[in-house]
Amino acid sequence: MTRQHREALVDHIVSTQPTLLKFLRNRSEDMLAGSWDLVSYSFQHGFEALWDLARADHSGLLNLPLLSLWRQSVELTIKSAIIALAGRIDGNPGHNLHALFRQLVDLRAAEGCCDDDHLARNVQGMITQVQTFDPSAVRFRYPADRIGKPFDGIAVDLDELFQAYWIITSWCEGAVMEMRGDT
Repeated sequence: MTRQHREALVDHIVSTQPTLLKFLRNRSEDMLAGSWDLVSYSFQHGFEALWDLARADHSGLLNLPLLSLWRQSVELTIKSAIIALAGRIDGNPGHNLHALFRQLVDLRAAEGCCDDDHLARNVQGMITQVQTFDPSAVRFRYPADRIGKPFDGIAVDLDELFQAYWIITSWCEGAVMEMRGDT
């Protein structure tokens, strides 16, 4: 049904050649507006939907969009956790997952939480792996670096990617719940 719908839209475009000037516009009643938590959740939902599609499509064509969405979703989850606990993100960590996670752990440490356990170290290790593999948040989005040097291809185990994703996002969400006393 989705393919038929896309084909019908293309047929409409070809036959009418419309000018689509307002396909994006501000919407004040959007529940996502201003909510780090809901935007983070929406990216999580998007990652899971695309992961389902990538698992069914063995061509590998969805791997880079999936990795890009994975990285953005993890970044938003960490940022959402920091903002939930501190109200703001200090400094300018940008897209540096390692710096963001360090800020989250430091916030928790300042409140007496000890994140020197097996799970926290594993989460840190997964974040470090991705940050090392894609230090400037461009490798999953572009075929070459900023000076034009092509990136090597990427092999991804989709099941392990999903598991790493689930562990990282669950840890971050749990870190907030623990500090708020929601557990």
